[in-house]
Amino acid sequence: MASVSDNEFYRNDELIRELAEQYNTPLYVFDEKNIRDRCKELRSAIEYENLQIRYACKALTLQAVLKVVLDEGLWIDASSINEVDRALRAGFSPSQIYYTGEGATLTVYQNLTKRGILINCTSIDQIKLLGQASGAECSIRLNPGEGHGANTKTNTGGPSSKHGIYFDQISDALEIASSNGVRIVGLHSHIGSGTDLSHWLRIKDKTLNIARELPDVHTINLGGGLPVVYDPEEDQPMPLRQWGAALSDSMRAFSKEMGRDFRLQIEPGRYIVAASGVLLAEAQAVKETSGDNTSPGYEYVIVNSGLNHNIRPSMYGSYHPIRFLAPQTRQQQDRTKSYVVAGYLCESGDVFTVDEDGTLLTRELPQVEVGDIMVMAGVGAYSHSMKSEYNSMNLPMSILIQANGQPKVIERRGTLHDIMRREVEAYNEGVDE
Repeated sequence: MASVSDNEFYRNDELIRELAEQYNTPLYVFDEKNIRDRCKELRSAIEYENLQIRYACKALTLQAVLKVVLDEGLWIDASSINEVDRALRAGFSPSQIYYTGEGATLTVYQNLTKRGILINCTSIDQIKLLGQASGAECSIRLNPGEGHGANTKTNTGGPSSKHGIYFDQISDALEIASSNGVRIVGLHSHIGSGTDLSHWLRIKDKTLNIARELPDVHTINLGGGLPVVYDPEEDQPMPLRQWGAALSDSMRAFSKEMGRDFRLQIEPGRYIVAASGVLLAEAQAVKETSGDNTSPGYEYVIVNSGLNHNIRPSMYGSYHPIRFLAPQTRQQQDRTKSYVVAGYLCESGDVFTVDEDGTLLTRELPQVEVGDIMVMAGVGAYSHSMKSEYNSMNLPMSILIQANGQPKVIERRGTLHDIMRREVEAYNEGVDE
């Protein structure tokens, strides 16, 4: 995968200006062709005959995006009952949906089993609950005892991760399943974001070793976590051909050894949509602070967006490529300056250029003036889906650049009514429906 800043739209000055003028900012823009390219790229990388790619839809759950993914032949990994229903509305059948949720209730499990949706149990208690819900079979999520990620917020394996059934408790899970009338037909493992090739292959081997202990398993799901290149100087891409060949060879050998044909599944989310998304905002102020004995001074660009539209920098210290585009009426400045790019919220942590400890980082950018358009790349995954109405800010509009190059509104801009719609007092006071 190329860097997220290689998205064609990110460098399309003319179209960016047109969209910002027509639809105003802040504005999410998603590129259909980029999503389709990622789907095709993954399918061509793995030549194993019995392969099914699922899209981890928590990354971006917009109906327009789900329909693109469905058209590309991917299935769905859902993390909530509402994600299940959103996938069904987009056209997926129940047999194409896989449910993995850390929390569980009997009502939800009964709903899922009644519709024939396979549940991926992440604890022994969930297996018991599935038995109460009259579920006949399930997959189980394995915690293989090690993980991968920049910190515990992105690491989904090992002792510090809440996810899955720990590898030394699999025999207990098998016994509980049997006593509750549940067959374990799938085994799933996922160790975190940005997983490199060596980690993938090691966890793949651990997963297959445990699958040997589960007589009814016919599906091996190796999760997602494929690296995305946000910062070309720091991030390393997955060598897809080498990765795909290794998975294919292992699955063919494992099927031959076990005497039955196993299905391989992977469930990327971020990899499919991260590079497709761009966030547009407007510079509304440029100001500076003087340094002292404890801190250097900084020059800030304040834009009309913030952590409510992309929380990844504040939550994880994530890097996103950022550039500023001058209006057509003014020539772009040649002179560069070091800026901290920050949001418009009344929140000290509302900064886009920070490290994972919250330390301010500067970006060297052409001199910015009020009215310039901020263009932030790589916001397709976990930016829109984790958005909020903090400070009672209206949510942005979302645009899809269709495969034919034409923009299409796929989500209207938020309103005060959207923010207040569940407040009893607001309805009692006659807020317009």
